[in-house]
Amino acid sequence: MDQRRSELLAQRSHQWAAVAAACFCMLLARLAWIQVVRHSYYLEKAKKAVGRHWSIPAPRGRILDRNEVPLAQNLKLYTIAADPALMSDLASVAKQLAPALCMPEEQLLSLLNGEKEGHAPPSKPLRFVRLRESVDEPVAKAVAALDLPGLIVTPSWKRAYPLGSAGAALLGFVGDDLGGQSGIEARFNKTLAGTPGEMFAMVDGRLPRSRAQIPGGSVVEKEMRPGETVMLTLDLTLQRIADAALAEAVQNAHAKGGTAIIMDPKTGEVLALATQPSFDPNQYQAFPPTSWVCQAVTSPYEPGSTFKSITACAALEEGVFSHGETITCSGTRAVGNRVIGCALHGGSRGHGQVDLHSMIVRSCNVGLGTVALALGPDRLHKWVARLGFGARTGIEVPGETNGLLTPSKSWSQIQTANVGFGQGVSVTPIQLLSAYCTIANGGFRVRPHVLRATMSESGVQPASLPAPERVLSPATVDFMKKALQGVVEEPHGTGNSVRVPGRTVAGKTGTAQKPVPGMGYHSGKYIGSFVGFAPVSQPRMGVIVVIDEPQGVHYGGVVAAPAFQKIMEKGLAYLQVPQDASLKGAPTGPAGSAAE
Repeated sequence: MDQRRSELLAQRSHQWAAVAAACFCMLLARLAWIQVVRHSYYLEKAKKAVGRHWSIPAPRGRILDRNEVPLAQNLKLYTIAADPALMSDLASVAKQLAPALCMPEEQLLSLLNGEKEGHAPPSKPLRFVRLRESVDEPVAKAVAALDLPGLIVTPSWKRAYPLGSAGAALLGFVGDDLGGQSGIEARFNKTLAGTPGEMFAMVDGRLPRSRAQIPGGSVVEKEMRPGETVMLTLDLTLQRIADAALAEAVQNAHAKGGTAIIMDPKTGEVLALATQPSFDPNQYQAFPPTSWVCQAVTSPYEPGSTFKSITACAALEEGVFSHGETITCSGTRAVGNRVIGCALHGGSRGHGQVDLHSMIVRSCNVGLGTVALALGPDRLHKWVARLGFGARTGIEVPGETNGLLTPSKSWSQIQTANVGFGQGVSVTPIQLLSAYCTIANGGFRVRPHVLRATMSESGVQPASLPAPERVLSPATVDFMKKALQGVVEEPHGTGNSVRVPGRTVAGKTGTAQKPVPGMGYHSGKYIGSFVGFAPVSQPRMGVIVVIDEPQGVHYGGVVAAPAFQKIMEKGLAYLQVPQDASLKGAPTGPAGSAAE
């Protein structure tokens, strides 16, 4: 009996052992299913329950001038927040925080209690309250040093423009999300922005909005990558010279606005770009949106007499009026049933016998209109296009426009003549300066550009540029340099007021009526300009100054030439360009006519 009972007990023991082993195997299988097969799924569920993801902001790349002077940079700031549910004595916390945050103790206590004017306080403690934003590092360190439970110190970045309005229209600005909104900030936004990182942290999961981290439970899942630095071709000293000269010229002329650009004729590097009215990108919201626009590339205008050099280049290349041929300018000329006249003389008298050189020096509308008619629409259009008009230059600034150059097949005789002296065609300041730089550098078109290089942890990447393209022959360049120098130096030249002591300067005045829809060229609104380069033999600076809607006297030789002269004189001295010994002691002030 006892033996039978022992056998039965042994049998049941084996059965229970088998059941236990089966349960254990099932448990192991379940654990394997959870820990191995479904590991990712349950890990994600755990993270959602007791974990939070935070973005690690990437500092935006700096913008530098060519000498590595910061034009746009970042300020590292901090946001101070709190989790009141983790604080046992809110009054004590407010008392300790008040000196560090420079805030009234009562205000901090109201924030921690969740009190809002006109609302009842919440029934439960809040889990996240912003106490103060955009504090600097010393304040953040002082708060962190208090070592109070529930305090949260979060870093952030703010864009800063240490030089204020210098080059503002070119630089642009960023929005609240630190994304580029205009100018270089927008054009190179992807380069400057960098890539945010991501941090995961285990937090107190008792309440869904808790941000109280569990010590040792945080990990960086994705490293942030700072934005690349963008180095521009701008020279801050030249930029300030251009800004000051343009602002003075606009103020003196009581003008609507203006543009001034300095370019290296040999390389196409834009050394300065000034616009008026300007703005401060640190507080761009305080300025009208019209001041944010980079007028140098976005706002085409009829160039007037500055365009006569383009017509002269076409004539020289095509062998028209290139051998000393002359015409008699009586002040007017009939073209079909229309009449063109020299703006300077108003039709009362003419320039007399003029060849192509004199037409440029004395700015003769009748002469260049006659040259344009001799060329014909097709040949004139061809050279206007070859010199870069009617197409974007490719400068790295958002919003560049083509200007306006209609097909030559639609040109009437009067339109052909008008284009010859700068009416019926629209250009941007950057296009016109680029064309004059083609004359200055020996006949080669170089692309205007503002990007010099980008810099990152991997090194410096210089800007990639197309090779210069010869457009004008050496003979044409030589003729045009002498004519444009005559504009400045000869007694009847219209640009005598831009003479610079000890320097040879070449350039051209321009005064254009602004066409207004419904009013044509009778609006009473003008644009005065001057464009040129120096020194003539080895040009180091190409400069254009455009004054929009000057009041009273509106001639380019009066409203734009003084700014051009100041930019040239100060700029060449800054660049330490040697003086021309042959000009030492030569006249430097206004002489002859400066009306056109």
